[in-house]
Amino acid sequence: MLRFFVHGYEHYLFFLLVISIIIGVIDAGSIALLYPMISVGFQINASTIPYYGVIEYISSLIPMGSQFVHLGLLFILLTGTSLVLQLAYWKAGFIFQRELIVKTKKSIFSRIDSNDYRFFVDSKQGDLINLFNQSPYYIQQTYDRLLCLCTDLMTSVLVIVMLFLISPGGLILVLIGGGIFYLIINSISKNISEKLGSLQISSGQSENKVINEYITGVKSIKSLHASEHWGRQYIDALKVYWDKFADLMFIQRIPIIAINSLFYISIGAIVLVLYIFYADNFLAIIPVLGTFAAGMMKILPKAMNMGTYKMELKNFYPHVITIYSTLQDSKYHDVVNGELTCKDISSDIVLDNVSFSYGHARILNNVSMSITKGAMTALVGHSGSGKSTIASLLLRLYDPGSGRIIVNGRDLKEYDMNTYRDIVGYVSQDPFVFNASIRENILFGGEFSDTEVIQAAKSAHAHEFIMDLPDGYDTMVGDQGVTLSGGEKQRIVIARAMIRRPEFLILDEATSALDNISEAAVQKAIDQVAKECTTLVIAHRLTTIRNADKIVVIEKGRIVEEGRHEELIERKGRYWEMSMMREM
Repeated sequence: MLRFFVHGYEHYLFFLLVISIIIGVIDAGSIALLYPMISVGFQINASTIPYYGVIEYISSLIPMGSQFVHLGLLFILLTGTSLVLQLAYWKAGFIFQRELIVKTKKSIFSRIDSNDYRFFVDSKQGDLINLFNQSPYYIQQTYDRLLCLCTDLMTSVLVIVMLFLISPGGLILVLIGGGIFYLIINSISKNISEKLGSLQISSGQSENKVINEYITGVKSIKSLHASEHWGRQYIDALKVYWDKFADLMFIQRIPIIAINSLFYISIGAIVLVLYIFYADNFLAIIPVLGTFAAGMMKILPKAMNMGTYKMELKNFYPHVITIYSTLQDSKYHDVVNGELTCKDISSDIVLDNVSFSYGHARILNNVSMSITKGAMTALVGHSGSGKSTIASLLLRLYDPGSGRIIVNGRDLKEYDMNTYRDIVGYVSQDPFVFNASIRENILFGGEFSDTEVIQAAKSAHAHEFIMDLPDGYDTMVGDQGVTLSGGEKQRIVIARAMIRRPEFLILDEATSALDNISEAAVQKAIDQVAKECTTLVIAHRLTTIRNADKIVVIEKGRIVEEGRHEELIERKGRYWEMSMMREM
């Protein structure tokens, strides 16, 4: 998994590894200098130190002062060099982390965007928001901790080697104490951090879900005095993580609390052991004590950090798994793109024995119908009859379970989806209007001239009300188009479809949620645009499709009759029954 996320950035890791080794060598060397410095300061013979010859030669290259000054200046030089290298290490490390988190966020968006529409139907909105907003941060934090672990480990290993050269017995004592400490802390913290990570994900998803629903439905929630219900849900979501936060974090904090005491206990134990063995010549071991004290001060905090890093990495692990699984999951890639370019709609669009199921639910059963080129075809039926599913299939959000959709004499699956969708317009019953100007909402990311924007608005019978607004086409509409009425939003969306000059326009119950006045305005727009392209109108209100060239009635996933309005009324079949029910 770690290799997966850093693919393309291996050069950063190689650079950081080399720098961490150099930092470890320099830090170990600066501590090693303390032995001869203290020995020279106390006028103790330092020639028996294993590495003293090398240090003496290097320090002698400094052309000033005594031997003690040489050693002191070398110590300062090494410490300063270590500081510069650490700054370079972390500058490169943070650049690496920045590139990594941006790459991860881009990869998540690209992967999700490439998923079939079914993915968005199956997923909770709060989970997706959490995936984008929180999880990439934990990827960055994971590598941050790994970088810390790398440099701490390199420094600790090299300091331990240096201490071994000075006093193998003293080092063994330190390692025994450190090993006992590690085992105790590891047993205490086992599974705590993984549990924290899982709880954070669950809590974040629950909180996002509640907040998203509350913001989306705040008008209804306020109007129906239902805020208390959402408040209780939010409190329940908070409890998932925060009720356990104090206890779990306290357990994680134990190593930090214990480290200072451990350091002093270790130093005291070393002094006692050395005094027992070297009581007659205790002054001679002062350089050893000083060097070991400095080495312990360097190692023990890093050892404590390593335990902390381990716990944090376990904490981050569930988030890493979530992103990795999302980026690797091929479950939602059933709709395979074709290779042919679809330039226009040159013939009728035909559904040939199309069946479709969602899960175990059968939605369409051997549906066969044609959408006449250049005409308005209407599709009517009760809720759940399969009307919107047909629209989704025609948009290639799904593929039929069996049967074919034929466009220009070819199976729709053979076409490149993007070139096909470029010539298809779609208006749903829930118009998507985002917080921007009316002009931007009509453009919807496309590049069109002001003349084309105005012409599309006129085709959608929207130009008049737009010009009555304070800033005309530059009027900001607010979140979800809150400043516009339902009919105005619907006409903006129709203008958005028409500016792209579609060859085929799908209107999915575009007037179902409108009042009579708004419906009349939108109906004018529909009648206008239907003259300009092949149109499929999915209708809830039969009054909107009286003028359709053909009306197709669907019931329980099957086509039961079709014809013009007058013909179907005369037959007194299912359409006539629906018409009578609307009039009652």
